[in-house]
Amino acid sequence: MSASGNGTTCAVIGAGLGGCALVGAMGLHGYRMRLHDLDDTRLVEIRDRGGIEVDGLFNGFAAVEVATPRLAPAVDGADIIIVCTGSNKHAEVAGLLAPRLLDGQTILLVQGGTGGSLVVRNELRRAGCRADVDVSEMDNYPFSLAWPRPSVMNFTIRKEFLQIAALPAARGETVLAKLKAAFPQAVAAPNTLYTGLNNANGILHVANMVANIGRLESTGSGYRFYADGYTPSAVKILEQVSAERLAIAQVFGVRLPGIHQWLLDTYRLGGDTLAETFRRLTYEAKGPYQWTPTPKSMEHKYVTEDVPCGLVAMSALGGAVGVSTPVIDALIALSGAMLGRDFRKEGRNLESLGLAGKTAGEIMRAFELGPTTT
Repeated sequence: MSASGNGTTCAVIGAGLGGCALVGAMGLHGYRMRLHDLDDTRLVEIRDRGGIEVDGLFNGFAAVEVATPRLAPAVDGADIIIVCTGSNKHAEVAGLLAPRLLDGQTILLVQGGTGGSLVVRNELRRAGCRADVDVSEMDNYPFSLAWPRPSVMNFTIRKEFLQIAALPAARGETVLAKLKAAFPQAVAAPNTLYTGLNNANGILHVANMVANIGRLESTGSGYRFYADGYTPSAVKILEQVSAERLAIAQVFGVRLPGIHQWLLDTYRLGGDTLAETFRRLTYEAKGPYQWTPTPKSMEHKYVTEDVPCGLVAMSALGGAVGVSTPVIDALIALSGAMLGRDFRKEGRNLESLGLAGKTAGEIMRAFELGPTTT
């Protein structure tokens, strides 16, 4: 494959903001793009126009070869299959992909959440998939942007700290080479614990939602999520959540930045404190968070995805290696109580990840090599 992406066919599953933006960005970098979503209303305008108009960081028209509610025409024979459906759909999508996969294809989760590649590997094995495919994940979404209409994208910023990891880990550089034309800033992480424990969504979103529940339910979207929502007390909660997952990472020998350093590294825009950084990211002309809407209720992916696919997995990993996570545990319990859901039962616990009863060394090997057959 050439460095420009020419000749590489890429199928994106999920035609929300994230999936459509990937189609636009990768299409302009020489990839041949296909797009799939079960909801055909998301595809009609893109299909009628034949692609997506892009401006901002990139400029041009990204052609889309196929925009279809049927999975087969999108993924059959594609070199890269990008799953951009939300982390809580990874197992379901893997099950649908299993009978269609062919040797040499690459699955990329954007994003992986915490443990996403392991979930996909487990599901492919359960489904009896024998194809020799790469499974990989990004630790974060690579852009910030505005989306004025389905077939128009306005890219405002490229995230400069971006990790991609494969499972097994030894395939990381091979996967990265296929994606480098579209994501030149990306680096190959040593393994999927680096991407999974650097799950910024789980760290940033849930603390804000729970801390602001009164304001959120009384005023709806009447405040700026990051700049207003992260009051001094909410920042303390955020910092403790970040510290607890860093303590888990340390046990596994994984080195990651704290949440403030991650924001500075990722956006190259910020201040001396978290509060100042959130203000600048929201109100400066190129601030990516100016586009971030405030959810209208707890029934939002900031909770319904980021708790079961982020915080639950982090808490489970902490428990497995003797690291206490009291604030993460409290956020799981409070958000579950508010929604009447048992996030620990439905989320990425040790049983669902295939890690129950394993030692720290065995867990690390699972994140490096994939699930075992025993």
